Amino acid sequence: MYNTILRKFFLFPLLLLVYACSSKETGHTLFQKLDPDQTGITFENTITTNDRVNAQTDAFIYNGAGVAIGDINNNGLPDIFFSGNMVSSKLYLNLGDMQFEDITERAGLATSAWATGASMVDINNNGYLDIYVSVSGPEWSTPEERANLLFLNNGDGTFREAASEFNIHDTGFTTHAVFFDYNGSGYLDLFLLGNSPGEFRRGESGMVTFGERSNDPYGFDQLYRNNGDGTFTNVSEEAGILKRLGYGLGVVATDLNGNGWPDIYVSNDITPNDVLYINNGDGTFTDRAADFLRHTSFAGMGIDIADFTNNGWPDILQSDMMPEHLPGRKRMSGSTTYSGFMDLRRLGYFHHYNQNTLQMNHGVDDDGNIIFSEIARMAGVAYTDWNWTVLFGDYNNDGFKDVFATNGYPKAVNDFDYLSDMHNARRLGDPQRIREREREILRNIHSYNVPNYIFRNNGDLTFTNKTVEWGLNHPGYSYGAAHADLNNNGRLDLVVNNINATAFVYENVAPEGESSHYLQIKLNGDYPNLRGIGAKIFLWANGQKQYIYHSPYRGYMSTMDGRVHFGLGEAEWADSLKIIWPDGRQQLLKDIPSNQVISLHQSEAVHDIFEDPVSKRNKATYFHSIDPASIGLTFIHRDDHQSVDYSVQSMLHYMVSRQGPPIAVGDITGNGFDDLYIGASAGFPGKLYFQQDDGTFIEAPNQQPFEADRNHEDWGAVFFDANSNGLLDLYVASGSYHTSPVSSLLQDRLYINYGNGRFLRDNSALPQMLTSTSAIAVGDYTGNGLPDLFIGGRLTPRDYPKPSRSYILRNDGGRFTDITREAAPVFIEPGGMITSAVWVDLNGNGKNDLVTAGEWMPVQFFENTGNKLQNITSGTKLPPNNGWWYSIAAADFTGNGYPDILAGNLGLNHSYTTSPESRFGMVAADFSGNRETDIILTREIGENQYPFHGLAYYGREMEMIAATFTSFESFSTANLRRIFGSSGLNEALHFQSDTFASAIFKNLGDGTFSRHPLPNEAQVSPIKGMVIDDVTGDGNSDVIIAGNMYHSEPNIARADAGNGLLLKSNGDGLFQPVPVLQSGLLAPGDVRTLALINTPEGKVLLVGNNNGSLQYFRVQP
Repeated sequence: MYNTILRKFFLFPLLLLVYACSSKETGHTLFQKLDPDQTGITFENTITTNDRVNAQTDAFIYNGAGVAIGDINNNGLPDIFFSGNMVSSKLYLNLGDMQFEDITERAGLATSAWATGASMVDINNNGYLDIYVSVSGPEWSTPEERANLLFLNNGDGTFREAASEFNIHDTGFTTHAVFFDYNGSGYLDLFLLGNSPGEFRRGESGMVTFGERSNDPYGFDQLYRNNGDGTFTNVSEEAGILKRLGYGLGVVATDLNGNGWPDIYVSNDITPNDVLYINNGDGTFTDRAADFLRHTSFAGMGIDIADFTNNGWPDILQSDMMPEHLPGRKRMSGSTTYSGFMDLRRLGYFHHYNQNTLQMNHGVDDDGNIIFSEIARMAGVAYTDWNWTVLFGDYNNDGFKDVFATNGYPKAVNDFDYLSDMHNARRLGDPQRIREREREILRNIHSYNVPNYIFRNNGDLTFTNKTVEWGLNHPGYSYGAAHADLNNNGRLDLVVNNINATAFVYENVAPEGESSHYLQIKLNGDYPNLRGIGAKIFLWANGQKQYIYHSPYRGYMSTMDGRVHFGLGEAEWADSLKIIWPDGRQQLLKDIPSNQVISLHQSEAVHDIFEDPVSKRNKATYFHSIDPASIGLTFIHRDDHQSVDYSVQSMLHYMVSRQGPPIAVGDITGNGFDDLYIGASAGFPGKLYFQQDDGTFIEAPNQQPFEADRNHEDWGAVFFDANSNGLLDLYVASGSYHTSPVSSLLQDRLYINYGNGRFLRDNSALPQMLTSTSAIAVGDYTGNGLPDLFIGGRLTPRDYPKPSRSYILRNDGGRFTDITREAAPVFIEPGGMITSAVWVDLNGNGKNDLVTAGEWMPVQFFENTGNKLQNITSGTKLPPNNGWWYSIAAADFTGNGYPDILAGNLGLNHSYTTSPESRFGMVAADFSGNRETDIILTREIGENQYPFHGLAYYGREMEMIAATFTSFESFSTANLRRIFGSSGLNEALHFQSDTFASAIFKNLGDGTFSRHPLPNEAQVSPIKGMVIDDVTGDGNSDVIIAGNMYHSEPNIARADAGNGLLLKSNGDGLFQPVPVLQSGLLAPGDVRTLALINTPEGKVLLVGNNNGSLQYFRVQP
């Protein structure tokens, strides 16, 4: 059933491993699964298949159904409604003590339609919750069969169906319904999330240009305005709701940008982009997903939006279906080619990947743009099998919102072995044989019968999997889910709608204690929004700020109970509670005792504006952005014109050629202010800028030497006085991936300053250096008062990851001699891939020592013995620290008089992870015999190494693998030795990583160091640029960092979460991250370089973005 796009570019997820866990639990679990005999809840969403109705013929058949929880009889106990697909929906009345009664028949709620989403709302404002049921069906169902249902609550335990009376008997393929007041009228309007199997198949049949309008009147989302007279009007078109190809599976309405108007996030599965409708406040919406989100989930499913960081801004969690463990992930891993990836971009599809996504909301910038960072991989929630529901909720009452996710699928129709078998079956020729073989394959296909997941929020942007410890280790096919305090004990219980199994009811049995206090709030809104939907609640306790936007329609096809729940942890009191009602009126309560339900009334709110009890500076304090073009810096780095790296080595894991621009800073003209050289890519000249007395910049009048060298590529640059004449000269490192390894374009260049900013290249000053270089460190190594150079070899062109040599260049009065072999031959053989280096006196003996960093290398320490550089790394007592180090800097952060080393690594927010127990690595050799170095990324499991990617990836590139392994399953568990043999591996280059965490190496003053990871806020992206300065003016050396890696290979989510970050030093080696809105630093591009510049108005931070414009920030402590 999967189409040309998917077959050409993607290998869809499939689960191989059942969640590995112990059948024996120790200690007290948080949840207890209750037996149906105890609860009385026997609902089972049974799916019956046959030759006509099955997973192959009906894309909807295993999409499941939802749960709605709410107090339908106003007795203070939440009741439960289950939607049923092929079975009737059911309503269970809460009798107390976790016992329920099925009142479906007498309540008049039996259904025969294919019910999907379940929504509770008091639609007629009679004080009782009504039930709106979304309806869908197979592609051949009729509009009449798909009419949505509205069951009005008569207040006596009975309901009557009245959707047509309200004109909301929509006949599309509806997944879920959200009620919210989008236009500020006070009446609750209705958004319907739609999808269509016909449109889904059309999207599969070939590459459809994004934005093409749908011709299927039943296949898109709808917005109905509440007219206030008991009727609704479809206003989709006038409100800006798009009629695009779509397969919507998740929707949440909330105020994402804090302007008081509810926005809408639509999670779409597979081919369409997600939609983020920003409410314009005038009855219309604008899709801003591509503007605010740098990437999303590819197979987007359920979503939830809540503030999990406690910073007062709502974050977005979206589910996908990628297995947690490597073998299963390899069987589902994509085979996207770079050309296919770019084809999708050209058609209008933005970056989306097979993983859950967690969009951390930093707030809104001065232009109204929401600042997000996608951090699911660092948070530990990116890979959780075939998810449907995702929900935020404080399940252990510690004051931080945890995550619950449902899981499973009865037929693995996206198993690539299954798709391959189906493809082969259709080549049998005889229609009868084809049908028989297809039925046999479908019968034997494996299922995803797996447990759900629950994650504890650690309060540091990460989560810990607590599925086993918290008692949720029960396999099944779970879909819609809702949480509520079913027994009024102050703890959130869970209810899960399963396919082909009885619904799960989990009682939260956490013991009462001093660390699990809570506060619940019942909102009583004014007419006509009696439940206060759209209210914002802020709570302060124990120095923490919590925020909840009141909307019960969340997760997947489900509705939460209307009570707002806060965990307070050890706090016996909430210091303050502020409510902003939908009409803008506010209430402020103080000193509220915990462990109770309080009832708040909108009628008691006032129009006064209450300031937050705990004040935080949200106005930009330290960095103020200025358009660089307004001061003459019009430079734009161009790097998209070059050949694609993957055309040279198809298995590269990122585009290694994307290295620039370097920035050199120094006072060339002698006016006391810094001038600039900004390096360019091949085909463009670097630019020299002179700073004027008013702080503006002009291009130097003589750019001739740089114009003449425009075919060189600049990967490093620095100003220094090479010939001791008092004028700053310019050294430029020539790097390239695409040129020949012996090309003269790799020769580094020294431009001599002849005064008045006039530079000429000195071709005789440097030895021959046909090496692709980038790192430049200037320091007096020999002790003769002249600046010597360390030049780091970055890579071998066209042959990654073959090591490159580096250089130690002695300054002989303006002429430089290569003394590497005498001083440190290790930089020649084995060499490496050096990214950064710094000369610094590590031990206080007055001699410059050398510290280097590199890719697949450790941070290394070399002691200057007077005539040699002695590698003393092994004596530093550091643990193994091979990583992807990109930047280093030195300063005394601890105050002990010795310089510490700050090192920027890949970070922890990446699909590539490593640990002492399971190291990430790489082997490289010409395994396929085509004279191209094949790159095999690896994962160490036990004593064996396994390829990181699956058969779809490697089989495409290496015929010998495709010929040897005839199934994706067999390859998923094969180790390297089985695949390549011992002799092939013995001849290969081998690399291992120990840590990807950016870190500070504290100098203990006795020749030893201790390594400490930077805060998690600094681990969300690679650190490519780093500057040390006392930004805050407190006498301590602060750190400015930035970086991303936008050009990863297309099967792995790119590293794009970085926004730049100020790390405030406390003087003893610890750092406090300063939030974006407080610091004012926002550098979300593909940052490569940071530089501080002295100007007439003070210091300025200049940001160099690869393939983009500069950024310019005034620094004001």
